[in-house]
Parts: sequence; structure tokens; C-alpha cells
Amino acid sequence: MRSFRRTLITFLLTIVIGGIAVGACLAALIPGTVEIATAHHYTAKQVGELSALAQPSVAYYADGTTELANFAAQARDPITNISEVPKSVINAVIATEDRTFWNNDGIDLGAVFRAFLANVTSGRIEQGGSTITQQLVKNRLLTSKRDVNRKIKEIEDALRLNKKFSKDKILVEYLNTVYLGSNSYGFKAAAARFFLVCDNGCPFGPRGKTLNELTVGETALLAGLISNPEGNSPFTHPDRAIRRRADVLRGEVEQGYITQAQADAANKEALPTVPPPAETRPTDFLTAEVQNSLLNDPRMGNTEKERLDKLYKGGLKIYTTFDPTLQRMAINATTNAKPQKGDDWASSLVSIDPSTGAVKAMVSGQSFAQSQTNIATSSDGRQTGSTFKVITLATALSNGYSPNDSVDGSSPCTVPGFEGQAVNDEPGGGYNDIWTSTANSINCAFVRIATSVGEDKVIAMAHKMGIAKQNLQPYLGLTLGIFEQNTETMATVMATVANLGVHHAPYVVQKVVGADGTVLFDQSNNPGDQALDPQVAACEQNVLRGVVTGGTGTKAAVDGHEIFGKTGTTDDLADAWFIGGTPQLATAVWYGNWRSRVPGAGFGGDSAAPVFAAFMSQALADQPDIPLPDPGPVCARSGALVNPTGGHGGSVAPNDSGPRQQQLPTVQQQPTAPAPTTPPATTAPPATAPPATAPPTAAPGGTGQ
Repeated sequence: MRSFRRTLITFLLTIVIGGIAVGACLAALIPGTVEIATAHHYTAKQVGELSALAQPSVAYYADGTTELANFAAQARDPITNISEVPKSVINAVIATEDRTFWNNDGIDLGAVFRAFLANVTSGRIEQGGSTITQQLVKNRLLTSKRDVNRKIKEIEDALRLNKKFSKDKILVEYLNTVYLGSNSYGFKAAAARFFLVCDNGCPFGPRGKTLNELTVGETALLAGLISNPEGNSPFTHPDRAIRRRADVLRGEVEQGYITQAQADAANKEALPTVPPPAETRPTDFLTAEVQNSLLNDPRMGNTEKERLDKLYKGGLKIYTTFDPTLQRMAINATTNAKPQKGDDWASSLVSIDPSTGAVKAMVSGQSFAQSQTNIATSSDGRQTGSTFKVITLATALSNGYSPNDSVDGSSPCTVPGFEGQAVNDEPGGGYNDIWTSTANSINCAFVRIATSVGEDKVIAMAHKMGIAKQNLQPYLGLTLGIFEQNTETMATVMATVANLGVHHAPYVVQKVVGADGTVLFDQSNNPGDQALDPQVAACEQNVLRGVVTGGTGTKAAVDGHEIFGKTGTTDDLADAWFIGGTPQLATAVWYGNWRSRVPGAGFGGDSAAPVFAAFMSQALADQPDIPLPDPGPVCARSGALVNPTGGHGGSVAPNDSGPRQQQLPTVQQQPTAPAPTTPPATTAPPATAPPATAPPTAAPGGTGQ
């Protein structure tokens, strides 16, 4: 029987692609045969390799299993082995597209003869008569051009491909290749994109079905789409989809794959009604952040196109830093703990692992549909208010200052050599130690600390602690947060303090693995940079603890954990901040109007601190309390008088002769506001003036909280 089939195939090919003489005789009898008989010039003896499929890349949450997003030029999820495909899918496809698949040689003689006669009669290609193998050849070996020569080549290559690959291999490649509409390529992707299920209340939204979860009706619906994906779409042409599904089910009954009762039940199944997204580009902030990170990473390729192709076609496995549990907590806190003022008011949150720089949770605030600008990472940012004092404090402590130093917080305050003036929003004028000035966020005290230590040094420290923007200028209001930063940046600043002075650049992608298993990069074991001396960071944590225990940030307190942090508020109460943390997590929260900078955000201690507390209370619930480090020798330095015009290099260090301070008795090392005192007389050294440029006029300074 097999030799007879091969004889028929040879005879068929002889007729179809044979000599000119046969063609001429046929031409005398049947119009159109000359075109067919003389078109063939294909002489290759070996079938080529199947063209590579564009494979989507998959991004996972930090747990390595929960899927975050797909990046795909074509929505495709390749099947790797026939064992992944249930019989119901195989039977529906075979019954619909190639009833003789398991037994044919790559072509179906009966179908080819019928197609040949129809084409000869019409004088053009009207019927394909294609088997599954021929369709695979057409889509993965040949061009889309439709002519006689290509059809003959398709037949020859199908015969050769049938010898080269097993039937299982051919079927798997076919199921991965076919287009099923709505930008869905292959059965696995179509199943996930067409048929949605909700597990455990859908905390991350509905998920798509696996092949094994498809019903008889669903497999029939997909099989019916192969011949006309858009015309039989259940989303745009439901009536046609129902009729086509019935045709497929009828064929399965006729061939014994299912019973009539199963077909009747399948015909009653509801069609899917939620169309898959036409675009496979990001539709949420986390996905967009991962995409932007990779497209700007030279480890992904030398050019933007190379990186884009690798991301959208390379089949990468991308392991992000986002913790799914912490992300849910962040969404809950920024939604429910913020002041409720309507959709224009949003709370942005970023939480970082201080020991690595890994971003564990990120919330922009507004919905992605409203605006695709991620407030948490936008280069525009918002003024930071008094959260910037964390940097000024770090600079002072790094240059020999002590939290026991006494500084004048009287308002209004001007400093010779600097334009403009600043004012306090809080009570606390007169002389206080730096413990108290920090806890109560006294503006004029920090203005004088910044000008005393040198604003150039404050700017240099800001860059070491994670502020990359080069827009900082030595204005009088520098320490009051007049320059814009985003939420992620301020979280990084606090993470540096929390990590005993070691700065790690924030990142959202931990590891990327290629389709072949090669690790493109892994962020593990990055030592970071020592931005602050560990003893300075230890002292600063203790100073910032007073903000939470008895200062402006009491609403950021978390039971069972020694939180340290800083509030921030900008002029007109337009932006409210709280940044704080523990050694486990450093978190920044911003609250304000995301559309524009308008009054109404309130004080950071009232608007942002409760959001911080709501998140950190959940995030640290199962974490041990890590006590603050010993205040150490930096906090034990004796107090002195801060001279606001003391120069830019003063220090009480033994080898530093700078004139910034006059020694005073040690003052109380707790953030309780002492009564204002009159300082001893001191002779101010000459002022060193900064560049004579005016500070930003839009906002002359933070309010102090």
C-alpha cells in the first residue's frame, strides 16, 4: 500500500511539475494548464530549517513564579513538548485541518487532486488543499507570495519535512505558529488571552487558562479560528464564531473524537467576551518600569534596536525585584491611608531593601489610564521639603559636627553672602541642639547648619547618597528641599542611612536569563559605595529617631519597630513627604496633586506619614525589630556653637583648623525642645558667598515639617 502511495505521489508531481510536452498537451485540452505546467523551477534537494519564531519575554515578581508581565512583538507562548498538549486540542485541530495527518506523507493526495483540478479549470490558484505540514512549510519556510511555483515548492518541502521531523514535532511547531486573531499566535497564547479565570479574588487580576483547562467548546472555538482568525472572532463576529465552532464539533463527532452529547453541551458554552489587549506594550507602571530599565541597560545590547528585539522577541526570563506581597500592601496603603480628596490627589510610594538597592514595592499614585508618567521615577519630580535635611545632617556629621551642637533657629533668617531669607513654619526659634532642631524640623537652624558646613559639601553629599540630578545649586533654601526629586530617589537617600552609610543604586530587575539559559546579567553581590562613615550613619539614625518619637513624624510610628525618618512639606502645602525606615526596608512616601503643583497636600507629618505607617506596619509585621545602632562617638562629640558664616571647611576634627564652631558645654542629647538661650558672644569669620544667582522664584523654600 505504501509503495502504491509513493507511486501516486510521483505520478502527481510528474503531472503537476513535469515537462513542457505534457504541459503543452494539457494546455490544448484545459485552459490555464500552461501557467501551471511551466511555472516550476525549484530544484533544491534538502528542506531548510524552520524560521525562528519571535518568542515573548516573561517578567516575574521576586518570588520567581508569579508572572508580572509579557513583552512580545507577537503574543506567543511556545509549547515545548507534545506532552503539554491535551488530546482535546489535538483532536479538534486534526479533525478540522488535516484528517489524515497521522498517516499522510506531508500531503493529502485527495485534497491535492481536488485543488489541482479547481486551479487548472480556473487558470489561477483558488484552492490550497493544504495539510498541517504544508501550512507549516508555508508559514515557516516560504514567503507569503501566492503563485503556482510557490505551491509546487510547498508540496515538495512538505514531503521532505515529513521525513525530517516526527509527527509530534510537526504538530507542536504548527500549534506554536498558527495565528488565531487578536494578536494571538499559537494555541497556548490564545488560550491564555481568550479565556480568563479568577483565582482567590484576583489580587493581581484574572489569569488566562492553560491548555489543560480548556473545555471541549473552547478547543473547538480555537480550532475554528485557524482558517479565518478575524472573520470568525468571538469578540467581533460572535454569530460566525458560533457557527464555525458547531462545524468543528460536527467534524469531531463524525470522526469519533467526541460524542454527540459532548458536542451538544459544547455548543451551549458561552463565548469569551473580554477581548485581549491589541497591544502587548505595558499597561501598568511596574511593567513600564521594567521595560524602561531594560531598554536603557547596555548589558541588553549595544543599540536600542538590539535591546528592543531581545526584549520583545528573545524569549527572556526576567526576574524583577518587586515583592508581590509588599506590592499589595503598598497599593492598599496608598489607596486607603491617604487623605481622600478625589482622583487628582495621589500618594506615591517606593520601598527599597537598603542592603541591596532592590526596589521591593513601587506605586505611582494615579492610574495608568490617567497618565503614564510614573511619579515614583519621573525625572521631573517634586520639591522635597524638609526631607532634604537628612542630607544636610549627614554632611554636618561627616564634617565633625555633633548633634549636641547649638544652632540658632530664630526666624526669619538671612546669611551674609546669600540672597533672600527663610522662615520657620514651626515654633522653635532661638538656640537649640541639633537633636531638637531635627526633631522639630526648624528651618532656620538647618539653613545655618548648611551655610556653616558649606553648601558645596551638602551638594556633594547629596550625589553620594543617591541624588543623580545635577540641578542642585548653593541657594539659601537648598536644605529646605527647593529642588525637585522623585520618590525613588528619596527612598534611596534614606536607604543609604539605613544601610550604615553604604549606598546602592536602586534597581528593579534582579536577573535576566536568555532563551538558551545563558544569564545575561545578575545584580547579586553588588558591594555598593560607602557614602557615609558607618559611625556617622549610626548617629544619624539615632537623631532621626527623635522625629518619630517626639517630633513632626509621630504619625509614622510602627509598633514594635524603631522607625527613624523625616517629614517634608513644601510652600503652600503643595507636597507632603515622609521618608524613613529600618535596616530591613527604607520607604519614601509623597502625597499631592499629581496633575499640577497646587495647595492642599497638607503637612508631611499629617498626609504622608500615615501612609508610611500603614505600609510599614504590614511590611514589618513578621520581621524582627532591629534596635538602633549605638549612637557611637559621633553622637558623643561635645557640643559647640554653629556659626552660619563659619566657612566651607570647618571641623572640630583634630587635623581641621576650620573656624566653624566655638566650643560650648554639651547640651541634652534628646529631641526635646529646650528653652531658647542666648549664645555667648562670637566673632563671625568672613562669609564666603555662593554664586550670585537668584534662587528659584516658584518656591523659595520648604515649610519645615
